[in-house]
Amino acid sequence: MDALLKQFERLKRPIDMVQTLHDRQLKEVPARYILPSDQRPVPAIEAPQSIPVIDLAAHHSEIVTQVAKESQDWGFFQVLNHGIDLSLLERIKRVSKEFFDLSLEEKRRQCPVRPGTRMLEGYGRFFDISDVTVLDWVDALVHYISPPSVKAVEHWPKTPHTYRETYEKYGEEVLKLTDKLLGMLSEGLGLDPNYFRTLIKEPLLQLRINYYPPCPQPDLVNGLRPHSDGNLLTVLIDDQVDGLQVRKGEEWFTISPVPGSLVVNIGDLLQIISNGKYTSAEHRAVVNTNQYRMSVVMFLNPQDDVLIAPAPELIDETHPRLYQSILSQEYGTTYMSKDNRGKAPVEALILS
Repeated sequence: MDALLKQFERLKRPIDMVQTLHDRQLKEVPARYILPSDQRPVPAIEAPQSIPVIDLAAHHSEIVTQVAKESQDWGFFQVLNHGIDLSLLERIKRVSKEFFDLSLEEKRRQCPVRPGTRMLEGYGRFFDISDVTVLDWVDALVHYISPPSVKAVEHWPKTPHTYRETYEKYGEEVLKLTDKLLGMLSEGLGLDPNYFRTLIKEPLLQLRINYYPPCPQPDLVNGLRPHSDGNLLTVLIDDQVDGLQVRKGEEWFTISPVPGSLVVNIGDLLQIISNGKYTSAEHRAVVNTNQYRMSVVMFLNPQDDVLIAPAPELIDETHPRLYQSILSQEYGTTYMSKDNRGKAPVEALILS
């Protein structure tokens, strides 16, 4: 919590929101957003067919096999026939966009940045910003959906008036979906289907809505810097505008969303519990010159007192233990960027 409060103090410094910069019709990106030449995003491989798509209406054993395979090979996949009404997904996108269409003053008034359960919540910027941080070309809204003990609905958007009921319904549906996926991910490791469910106890579900306005010089900036997710499982709604990219090996691949699908990715904690069988893939967001992009992201986490460690059933003479144990609340924020040494946080737990 001390680190969170320090971050909160740093973020009190006046920094223009990206929507404000876009509204000014700038021709050049401010210096704070420009990446060093060796860190600028290189073009991704345009091979959307390489990003796996899984039909959850298929036979159970077939789905388990495919989910396990793609979680190992990619750490990312899209799901169709996921059980969530498509009209609800459209309402989610609509109420989210309506909030971001409000004035800057109104968004800040309704959803002020404040310390939350594990990270800052509200409308604003959430990375640890120092005087030398290169800023990402994104604004965001962050808050918890569940459990009730961390759901500060008094700080949720009041506009549009259907925001709360829409997101509460969607949260219920996402928890059903992630419960189903965790069961299959457990089976894919040869574990009891309830292994992950029992481990996480009452799950924490956190929302982050990312809003990326058009950028006058998209090749010079990150929409969202390369990172892995420091949680268990992530579920994302995209708005059919390309921008999400995943790294596989040394190459970046663009994920072109399939209509009606949801994007799912493995988080660092699942990589640890699976003893490295599942992959928490590095990913990023890029921006463009003429279209805004919005993504609605749900992060599933365990309770704070959960000990995260490789499942004992996955360790033997042939498969030695790869990671140290750590309490879930000690692991870090939901977005896990590489540190100054270029070492991803999950790698810092590898046993030497």
